[in-house]
Amino acid sequence: MAFSDTSVKAMELHWNQHELSELTNMFDIIVASDCTFFKEFHKDLASLIKVLLKANETSEAFFFSPKRGDSLDKFLKEIEDIGLNYVLTEKYDEQVWKRHETLAKGDESWPSYDKNHCYPLLIQITN
Repeated sequence: MAFSDTSVKAMELHWNQHELSELTNMFDIIVASDCTFFKEFHKDLASLIKVLLKANETSEAFFFSPKRGDSLDKFLKEIEDIGLNYVLTEKYDEQVWKRHETLAKGDESWPSYDKNHCYPLLIQITN
């Protein structure tokens, strides 16, 4: 897939995959969603991000993830422990935020909506 002169590729990776020499420090941008709720894989996922992002150039991983109890906090601790930086943003898009507010007040289209479990926060991860 291509966007103008930019090549875009979707990949499925196992987070505990250790042989990634052909992909090491290759990516400018990583986009992922709903990947942080399995606590037993946090360390592997943080390591994978560090391996994949370009080390000597500007690169960034964009994750969308709800808090899900303490799961997101534990993942962000792994991000820090491995030497990566992150910025957590709750209100990143006006339309998404308005929909979230509607659901949080109680909307019959999603009666079991729970901010902690359902609302995706934006996490920007850099070297």
